[in-house]
Amino acid sequence: MKFTVYTTAADFNKDVLEVLNRHEIQNNIIYKNIGDDKFMATVKDDNGNVVLTATRTSPFPMVMYETENIRNDEVVAFFARSFVEHNIDVDFIMTEKELAKSFCEHYNKLTNKEYHNNESLVLYVLDKVNDITPVSGEFRQINADDMFYLPYWLADFVPACNLGEYNLPGAIEGANKNIEKGNSFVWVDKFPVSLATNTRSTSECAIIAQVYTPPNLRGNGYSTACVWNLSKKLLDGGFKYCALYADCANPASNKVYQKIGYKEVFWYDQYKLTRGDSPWQRM
Repeated sequence: MKFTVYTTAADFNKDVLEVLNRHEIQNNIIYKNIGDDKFMATVKDDNGNVVLTATRTSPFPMVMYETENIRNDEVVAFFARSFVEHNIDVDFIMTEKELAKSFCEHYNKLTNKEYHNNESLVLYVLDKVNDITPVSGEFRQINADDMFYLPYWLADFVPACNLGEYNLPGAIEGANKNIEKGNSFVWVDKFPVSLATNTRSTSECAIIAQVYTPPNLRGNGYSTACVWNLSKKLLDGGFKYCALYADCANPASNKVYQKIGYKEVFWYDQYKLTRGDSPWQRM
């Protein structure tokens, strides 16, 4: 087997794009992480076939994919060992549940890093919205007038989803980018009450994220209205599917997405790995 770390997106795409495209919805985050300034790596078998792919945009988790979702602990063990041998530290991962656990176990044996489940996620996919009873309000695209509240919502979204710490300067930058791209929408009931964003897309699927309703406004159907309208807009605009991630431990959000028509298709685990007393580190 051969472990490769790529320095250019062009070289990475040449090796893996055809492999990733076979399950493009599942691999939507890997596509997002492709870039000359990103971490990109593969494991190839003795015939030169890519059997495992990984990418990361720090500080977000490293995402992995086993080609055709074929489990192979021997490959995972080699992958974990390659990180150690190349002095590449791993502290945060997110991938298919069994693959995530396997990597952590192998990496732990080599580094003594402890690992704990940070979050369990389900990927939902939709091809047609259900009919729902509308709540009061209207759906519209965000604009510069929304800056008085939008950065605070985006800043709160990150820790609420276990993705990092509250970062208002970063959220201000993100809000301005969303306004410029025109990819964020709000449900307004006299005033803005819920947010949803089309953060990225594959050739056939639009990915929805940054679904946020302030805590004091939850339970009124606002998230349902906002996500339903954005999903319908994207499907009507030419996408075959919409997809989004939900925290398995949050029954409220899962109920919202299922009501709209989203179906569970894939399950992920996030793990955080903390440094222990590694025999490798003492060499």
